Amino acid sequence: MIIFNAVIEHTLARFFGKQIGDRGDFYDADVFRSGNPADLATVIREVANTLEFRVAGMKFQNTGRGSAKVHLDCGIDQLRDLADQVAKRKRSERENYHWEIFGALMMVIIGLLETLEEQAVSH
Repeated sequence: MIIFNAVIEHTLARFFGKQIGDRGDFYDADVFRSGNPADLATVIREVANTLEFRVAGMKFQNTGRGSAKVHLDCGIDQLRDLADQVAKRKRSERENYHWEIFGALMMVIIGLLETLEEQAVSH
């Protein structure tokens, strides 16, 4: 599994605006290797918080029902709910393919956010 050789750690460091290669943070690759539900819930919750912060700086032409803004807000709320559910689990989720999917989606989200943020600065 390629994701657990710190790819997810580097991806999240970039997302959180941290130095790539620093160890011991809440998004450390070892968190995914160990699979502790409480630690994984912390990662999910912090992703939701940071995503909410970054999205708050964006301007949306439409904020009504069915808009991208509503979908983002709902997704952020769902991440927080998921974090609460994961925190209650007893069984470890170590090196589960779900975290590989999570890592890949985070790479996509970072690319999209950075593109949108760059476009906002250039206008």
